[in-house]
Amino acid sequence: MAAQLYSNTQLAQALYEVLQELVGDGKVPEELAVATLDQLDQSILSALKNEIPAKSEVKGNLDTYKYYDNVWQFTLSNVAFKLNASGTGSLKKAPEVTCGKAKIVCVDIKLAPQ
Repeated sequence: MAAQLYSNTQLAQALYEVLQELVGDGKVPEELAVATLDQLDQSILSALKNEIPAKSEVKGNLDTYKYYDNVWQFTLSNVAFKLNASGTGSLKKAPEVTCGKAKIVCVDIKLAPQ
């Protein structure tokens, strides 16, 4: 699991489709395609860890929660998200985005590729 934290994202799925096509056309060796997919999680994690200073706030009604293999899953309803992209200052004036339902998955950092 450690090597596939972000494999269900739209970005990862799009990359997979493009790599499949390139391998099928003989333009990229299969080994390179596999290495590229393996690098994806490490690159996303590194960018989130080192390049994103944002602060956020999530409020909502907790419908369900699960904990399995160091992974928390929360299902919320009537959710409000606030994001301060600069990472400094208060969230009071930050724009708020609302939605009816949201699922949040939290993974123990120890599971992430180093």
